[in-house]
Amino acid sequence: MMNVKEKVLQVMRSRAALQDKALGGEYPFRMATWNLRLAMEKEFPDEEWRSADLRKILMEMAKDGTVSKDTHASRIGQAVWRLEVR
Repeated sequence: MMNVKEKVLQVMRSRAALQDKALGGEYPFRMATWNLRLAMEKEFPDEEWRSADLRKILMEMAKDGTVSKDTHASRIGQAVWRLEVR
């Protein structure tokens, strides 16, 4: 069974692959917390996903270096996360 961090990475990587396919190149992949929550609910419908919990998980992942908070695109109330490890 996958832990929560692996599930988040799986969803972000699959969305990054869709972006690469659509745009035809490898651009930095960014995703807002709310959009990640919606994608997690679609990918794993049996589990409950809350934005506050995802923010805590993403902050832990930022310490690990797998994601980072995009300071330019983030605003108060909505953080945007950048996938660092594909």
